[in-house]
Amino acid sequence: MSTATVVHGFNTANWALDNSFMVQLTDPGEAYEAACPFYLIDHPEGVAVVDTGLSHDLLDDPAGYGQQGAEHMEAFLPVIDYGPDMHPRAHLDDAGYDPAAVDYVVMTHLHSDHAGHLDTFPNAEFLVHDEELRYANNPVPVQDVFYLEGDFDVLRAGDYDVTPIHGEYDVFGDGSVRTFPTPGHTPGHVSVSVDLPETGTLILGADVAHQQDGYDREHLAAFNHSLAESIESLRAVKARAREADAEVVVTHDNDHLEKFEGGIR
Repeated sequence: MSTATVVHGFNTANWALDNSFMVQLTDPGEAYEAACPFYLIDHPEGVAVVDTGLSHDLLDDPAGYGQQGAEHMEAFLPVIDYGPDMHPRAHLDDAGYDPAAVDYVVMTHLHSDHAGHLDTFPNAEFLVHDEELRYANNPVPVQDVFYLEGDFDVLRAGDYDVTPIHGEYDVFGDGSVRTFPTPGHTPGHVSVSVDLPETGTLILGADVAHQQDGYDREHLAAFNHSLAESIESLRAVKARAREADAEVVVTHDNDHLEKFEGGIR
């Protein structure tokens, strides 16, 4: 059976938000410092990155970010911690990878905390669910704040290789790295299943939940596009994990990110 070699997790920023924003009706008024990571999958046939974190260009100059700017992000700057050593380019350099040699970038969705730094990977094939590509241009009002033209405008450029995906998608063609739809947080949200030699199956759940507590109790973010679909997708991930005896990690749980210290094999 083919497997990937290792999965790394790298943090691009820490964003302090009210805990009840991430886990519905839980600890309102208490700040939770959420990591904004991306992942790198090393596979015998190439390298895939999953998500790209929160853009430092955005944080450096919200008003000048993209053709339309993102001035609303200035209000968040006091509660976001980031630095040059947290940029994807710095992380990959420290780990011995060349961003220009990344073969695939899988976008679980296009929210700003997942879709910054796309231009760091100019030679990659970008894999984005077709529904997410459509929705990003006209999201519902409660999610409009999370979709920034400065993030995903490069996907419209002719010199970037973008593949709209639908249903499950086999990234390397051997079944070891697969995306699968988990709509609800956004209409085109996907999660990623990775087969590894020691761990077995690892599921990168992305934002099917925002913390382990929300995952366990099924208390999901109130700003999700569809809470009903979110619950269906979460339960589908749990069923998939039981069937494959898989470990599930969600993007913004800091304890989950710590598991990637040294890589998961």
